[in-house]
Amino acid sequence: MSKKITIVSVGLRGDVQSLAALGVALKNRGFEVQLIGAARYADTVRGTGVVYSAVEPDPDELLATPGGQRLLVCGDNPVAFARWMRQVGGPAADRLFRGISTVARPSDCVVYSPLAVPAQSLAERWDVPSFAASSVPLRPTRHFSPSGLGRSLGPLGNVWSLRLAEQVIWQVFRRRVNAWRTGVLGLSPWPLTGPFGEWRRESRPTLYCYSPSVLPAPPDWPSSEHVTGYWLLDTPSGWEPPRELAEFLDVPGPPVVYAGFGSMLTDDQWGRHELVRGALRQAGARGVLLGDPGVTPSDDLVHVVPSVPHSWLFPRVAAVVHHGGAATVGAGLTAGIPTVVCPHFFDQPFWGSLVHRLGVGPSPIPASELTTRNLAGAIVRAVNDRDMRRRAEWFGRRLRAESGVEAACDIVERSLERAGSRVALTS
Repeated sequence: MSKKITIVSVGLRGDVQSLAALGVALKNRGFEVQLIGAARYADTVRGTGVVYSAVEPDPDELLATPGGQRLLVCGDNPVAFARWMRQVGGPAADRLFRGISTVARPSDCVVYSPLAVPAQSLAERWDVPSFAASSVPLRPTRHFSPSGLGRSLGPLGNVWSLRLAEQVIWQVFRRRVNAWRTGVLGLSPWPLTGPFGEWRRESRPTLYCYSPSVLPAPPDWPSSEHVTGYWLLDTPSGWEPPRELAEFLDVPGPPVVYAGFGSMLTDDQWGRHELVRGALRQAGARGVLLGDPGVTPSDDLVHVVPSVPHSWLFPRVAAVVHHGGAATVGAGLTAGIPTVVCPHFFDQPFWGSLVHRLGVGPSPIPASELTTRNLAGAIVRAVNDRDMRRRAEWFGRRLRAESGVEAACDIVERSLERAGSRVALTS
């Protein structure tokens, strides 16, 4: 009988896509896989055999609220992020827990994203192994700052700032999580400071879906922290590009740059698109722009698409401009092209700074400081800087030689084999 795995993702499209890639790979190894996430992301596993179970809330709808719009320009301000979590994330958690309780089916293993930490309670209830799966560093380290902070505070400061951030977020959800654990799952409540200290002492395993070539595991992490490589979805089987898009890319002339900001949808999409248009015009480039063709029509300068697989498009453009989500960073680096990051909040400034330090992109431009002029300058450098392009090509070759999602599957399989052996020995 095939083993069952439940994957719970709380996050935006990039977060779900990484876990979807893991789910598809596990399905291809013979597992029965259930992926739980927001309804709008069900297309990530359509046709793969992975069962997608939709739950509320919808993260994109939360970002569309006035509070969400303020969050999109808070950069690496942890206080602003914590305030939003308290005002919006806390009440939304009740709907999430109800949804998970309704759709989750007993499995042999649970994998959960960082904001879905309460889903580890399912593994505890079913007495099965579990893994955190993260696109950002979760364990404290002396060697760099937490991904939402953006600047080093020194060895001790780096360690304690992550633990403080962990507590700030945990205290927002503590009462709700414990009410769910005791009232619905029949478990004891987690302590005042949460389960994190105990998990670290036990070396609970965490899978990181970014590349060790980009950010290796620091030397003060234990072997339970697995930096596997990027988990990227392949282009869907049978997918073909729209004829107009293919023709736009085939037209001889100025280089084509991708520009898209994922779920970072401001309340002035027209204004942002006009800014990007102006930057492309000044840079002497054309663009494939992620957006609503009904709001921003296509023309000779830009071709507007509501969605397009990064794995297909990125190798066909000269550079990418985006918000700096970890999955999109991974897709751009894997394609071997320079990346312009315009970070909005949380981990995006961290990845934008890292891209620049690696020499594969210009200095990040915070979304709140984005102008036609500075974006045009960044695009010019990304397209024309030969050293940057050579560096990006080198990284692309290196990352394409990795197989992060297969490495993660190996770790999950070995864990389940060990768990099965322990059961056999005690039965």
